[in-house]
Formats: sequence, structure tokens, C-alpha cells
Amino acid sequence: MAWYFRHDYSARNDRKITELEMEMGENIGYAMWFKLLEIMGEMGGSLPKEKMKVVAYALRVPLDVLLQFVRICVRIGLLTDNDDEYMNERFAKECAKIKDTSEKASNSAKIRWSKPEPDPKPKKPKSEQKPDPETQESARVRSMIADLEAEFGAQKISNLSNAEAAKIVEKYGDHAPFALRIFYLWKVSKGKRVKSDYLSLLAPWVQDEVAKERQRKNGNQSVPTRKELLEAYK
Repeated sequence: MAWYFRHDYSARNDRKITELEMEMGENIGYAMWFKLLEIMGEMGGSLPKEKMKVVAYALRVPLDVLLQFVRICVRIGLLTDNDDEYMNERFAKECAKIKDTSEKASNSAKIRWSKPEPDPKPKKPKSEQKPDPETQESARVRSMIADLEAEFGAQKISNLSNAEAAKIVEKYGDHAPFALRIFYLWKVSKGKRVKSDYLSLLAPWVQDEVAKERQRKNGNQSVPTRKELLEAYK
């Protein structure tokens, strides 16, 4: 993880930084100070005295130059000499805060990943398909629909179940062929898709046409041709 610390955009104008550059040379003091802070951050927020040679190497400066630089930082108040290490109080607090935040995030992640996954919800058993045996009435309807498919040059125009087909015969009786014909002629010619042929066959307009057909039959009027029906349901 790459840690960071706040860098004030006006740091170059700080009195202590100005004094540091006066002692070490323009820009050198500024650059060395912030490089030193980066190294101190990697070391936990302070500068151990026993690591001075390593720090000098990391800064690419001779050891005596680093020791001189640190003495100046202590004198002007950028660093504090705490026996076996040098510290900057504000920077140390910043590092401690970052470390604490990181540890909390790490612990939260460990707790989150250590929790057992909840048992998946049991799947509802699929409802068993109700038996739909073919009856004499449903077989008659299947035969009528097959004839209509051949006549219309269409395939699988019906989604009626056997039970629904039998109910259509029960509903329309001898006029079931007429009801099927006008409905499927409408469905195929219009390219309609309906969720339930059974419910659509019970629509008021179908029942009205069947009633008219009964009147025509009773009055010995001629049965409309396919062309006439197609014109009627355009």
C-alpha cells in the first residue's frame, strides 16, 4: 500500500523552510526535507539514529551532510531529538492516523471475509404439470386446427391445451368450428400473438360473431366465405 501525507501548497513560504534553505542552499534544503519526510514515513513516522547511514544513502548525500542537515532541523524546530530518534510531531501524528485507518480497514476486511456465507435460499420445487389427457372433444378441435393450418399455410397456430379445447366445444357446441375459424383467421392474417388462445376465443367479438352465425343458420342464410371473413376482420 502506498501511504501519503498532506503537503501544504504554501510550504515553500514557511519560515522554517526558508531558514533551512538559507543554511543548506536554495532549493537543496526544501528538497532534502520532503525527501526525508518520505523516508521517515516508510520507517513508521520517525528517523531512528541507528539508521542514519541508510538514510544518507537513500538521499544520495554523504553522511556528514545528512548529520549537518538534521542538526539544523533540530535547531530551527523542524525535528525534535528524542534520545534514539528524531521526530516531527505533526508528521508523526499524520502517520499514526494513516496507520490506524489502514488497520481498521484491514480488520474490517478480515471480518467481512471470515463471515460464513449465508445458506442459499432453498429453491421452490417446480409445480408439477397438471395432466392434460386428450378427450374426444379435444381431438376434434385438434383436427379442426390442423385443417385450418393446412388451409392458411401456417404451422402451430394454436396454444390450446386439451382441457381448453374441450371447453371451447362445450361453450360453442356445433358452432365451435366457426368460432375456431374466425379466430384463427384473424390471428394468422393479422400476425397476432396472444398469451391464451382460450381466453381470446371467449372474447366478446368472437361470441358476437358466433351469435350472428346462429341467426344465419336459423334463417337459412348463406355462411360467409373465407374471403368475406377476411374482409370483415381486416
